[in-house]
Amino acid sequence: CAAYLKSKTGDSSTPEGKKIAHVPVLAIPREDFNLVPQLTELVQMAGLSEVDSSMIYTDDMDLSACEVEVVGRNVDSSLYKSKVTPLVEAMLAEDESMVDAGVATLLGGCILIDTSNLKAGRVDEDGNALPDKATERDMAAFSALVPFLPMSGSEMYEALNDAKTNYDWWMSLSSLEMLRYDYQEDASNGRTFGISAVLLPFWDVMEKPMLYKASCEFMSEKKLDTLIVMAYSFEPRMSRQILFLSDNYEKLKELTQAFARVGGHAQMDLVYADMDVEECLGTKNCEAFQQFNVAFRYCRDPPRYSR
Repeated sequence: CAAYLKSKTGDSSTPEGKKIAHVPVLAIPREDFNLVPQLTELVQMAGLSEVDSSMIYTDDMDLSACEVEVVGRNVDSSLYKSKVTPLVEAMLAEDESMVDAGVATLLGGCILIDTSNLKAGRVDEDGNALPDKATERDMAAFSALVPFLPMSGSEMYEALNDAKTNYDWWMSLSSLEMLRYDYQEDASNGRTFGISAVLLPFWDVMEKPMLYKASCEFMSEKKLDTLIVMAYSFEPRMSRQILFLSDNYEKLKELTQAFARVGGHAQMDLVYADMDVEECLGTKNCEAFQQFNVAFRYCRDPPRYSR
């Protein structure tokens, strides 16, 4: 959509007379397309069933000779929680005819994903205000798209959420794919470690074939010595199981002890899990914790499973 807007409003040639082509590039490797279920669901909603084969991905071409613009890179988070919102504003301000059902679906779906269904003005069970996930401009931009959408916002978000949390889809992933799906890096006491969030119960994660081997391969790829896998359970109440994995026992103990010191066990509500993970994974370089306070630090606001 950004490339389309640029093609309509940007320069068509350089000062030297060379033609300018505004080419959209999906900011993931081609092999990762099927690891983003919300994206695949969204492009199908928009009627772009062949996007997986027709789009250009970051590993399809050498971008070093191109002028690259990353949509949303410099978005003011105080004004927008969705990086797509400024694009919606610009397109509607330039020419409303550029927005049809497909474009509105792509843009509106991204806003819903970025803002967790336009969450704002929420309070917790004690009446304390929770951080807003949508600003007034996010909500206004989505409202402006509503007349073009083929379905309601709630129906769209439910379908996107179901795609993300589908149990069968998660179980179909290999161990390595599961670790790559929602990955970030953080640091404690000067040490960088990886974090993979997984929307599966702990023992379903543990039953993944060759989990420890895949974890070591993943850590080697990322040049790390420790990986944290966060598995979510939702019954009888939402809880999180945290699996620490390392290629070195001493480094593993250093990180688990560091976590125990971050605010203390009471704040994290972190206790050793009664799980024989060493026998299950065939290594002593692992340790599991049960965490009930899922709001602490790494909460990703996970929804219920879709089966």
